[in-house]
Formats: sequence, C-alpha cells, structure tokens
Amino acid sequence: MLDLTNETWRSNRFGGSEKKRTLIYEGKTYMVKFPDPVRSTKRTTLSYINNQFSEHIGCNIFRCLGIPAQETFLATCIDPMNKKEKIVVACELFCQNGEGNLIEFSRFLLNDTDSNTRRTTTVEDVMDVLEHSPLLQDKEKIKNYFWDMFVVDAFIGNGDRHLDNWGLIETPDGKFSPAPVYDCGSSLSPLKSDEKKVQLLEDENVLKQEEYNLNSVYRMNGKRILYHEIFKNPPKDLHRAIQRIVPRIKAASARIDAFIDGTEGLSDISKEYMKKSLALRRDQILLPALKKCNEKEQTTAHGAEK
Repeated sequence: MLDLTNETWRSNRFGGSEKKRTLIYEGKTYMVKFPDPVRSTKRTTLSYINNQFSEHIGCNIFRCLGIPAQETFLATCIDPMNKKEKIVVACELFCQNGEGNLIEFSRFLLNDTDSNTRRTTTVEDVMDVLEHSPLLQDKEKIKNYFWDMFVVDAFIGNGDRHLDNWGLIETPDGKFSPAPVYDCGSSLSPLKSDEKKVQLLEDENVLKQEEYNLNSVYRMNGKRILYHEIFKNPPKDLHRAIQRIVPRIKAASARIDAFIDGTEGLSDISKEYMKKSLALRRDQILLPALKKCNEKEQTTAHGAEK
C-alpha cells in the first residue's frame, strides 16, 4: 500500500474536520480523509470509525454499476496529530482544470429571507427544486440521478446521503449536470467493530435486524423513510430507477464481491460482513422490488391491450 507521509501536502482547505488534509500527488489535488474518532457517548470497542474503507468501496460500487463516482485510493500515512500510522482514503477533487464548480444540492434550498440557513431532507422539497428551479435545464436527467443514487444507497446501507454530500457541477456558462457521486463514508457499517460483526454473522436473525431495517436520511409524507418499506410501494420515479439499477446490481454482484475481497488493509471479518449485508439487501429488498415493478408494468400493459 502506498505511503503518503512524505508526499506534498498543502494547507487544509476543508472545514469542519481536522481529520481531512490536502494532498498534491502526481499532479492532482486530493482530499485525504483520516479515520474519524468515534464521537458516540456510548461505550464502544472502536477508537476510530472505519469510514476510509466505506468511502473507497462505496464509490467503487457506484462505478461498478456504471454510475460516475469520485476517484479514490487507499494509502497509509502518519497522522500528524498523534504520530501513528493510519490507513487513509485519498479522494480526487473535481474540476481541477477549471471546467466547473461543485455545487452541493443544499445550496438550491437556501431561504434567502431567513437569517438561519434552511436545510431540508424531504423528498418533496428535492422534487420541488428539480421541478421549478429556473437554473436547472436538464431536470429529468438530474431527477434520474437522484433516484439512481437512492437505489444504490439502499444497497450499500447509506443512511446519511444528506443534501451537502451530493450535488451538481456548474460549468462556466452556467449549465448544471450531475456531479460524480462522492461521500460514501457512512455506508457499509463503518461504526461496527470486528467483534460486533462476528456476533452478528453468527445469528442470521440479528444480522437481518441490523442490516435490513435501515433508514434513509430523507423524509417523505412526513415520515422518515425506511428503505425496505419504500421499495415495497415505490413512487413512479423510484419505480423506474429500480428497473434501471437493480439489474445492474444483480449482474455486478460477483465483481463487487471480488473488489471487496481485494481491498488491502480490510479485515477478513469486515469483508465477509460487507458481502453478506450487501447480499441481504439485494436479495430481500431490491430483487423483490424489481420483480414487483416488472409484474406491475406487465399487468398495466395487458390491461391496456384489452
């Protein structure tokens, strides 16, 4: 694994965390994420969140499915805070040659008349912006991007795709297009220790309780979305995304498992846990949803023929 300790570092340009640093490597600029300290007040055997593996593998799963995602690689580096070697993830920054700027989607939901910045995580508000914003030209493409990302987030167990960690690229002439997917560090159970994973793998019922009953960060119709519930009766645009993306997930499953198995520095227990949790959500949430969507479409088509 590459050691970044003695590479070219620049002053930190990323606010909100001392665990991010700016790297220049082979002529490109990267945001390097160190494993974040666990902030939970609950007792835990973990000293650090394993978010660097989640970030790297999550982005690569999107790419395996044909969805553009941030380029990442894992490396080692001496943490300047405590002088200990850590496994880190380097994330290549977008638009390094002046071809545009990343605009987080939350920027489209700012209420200029309110002294407090308003952020919302309801599906209704996202759809309202996509329907009515005069800035967005290809609304259908962006809407498809949102729902395709939603399906994959359900697959990888990402409960934190809030409005600051996805966005659009604005070109110099003011046009917007979907940015590559980024910020997957909350997917694939980064807070679970290997000891906890061993316990869960020994009991399929408890594993299902942990990895099936997952929430999205979004609310719809006033309620927090449970992935397994919304996929039973998806809205029209999610229905279409299921038909676009779930067949890709099924076709890419062996490739995704092989990528996980080949991830250097990730423990064997974590590899097994990731693969089993992905298979669980694929087989018990996504494939049944695809079957139901296809059957509904066939029924509608037969009804139209009569």
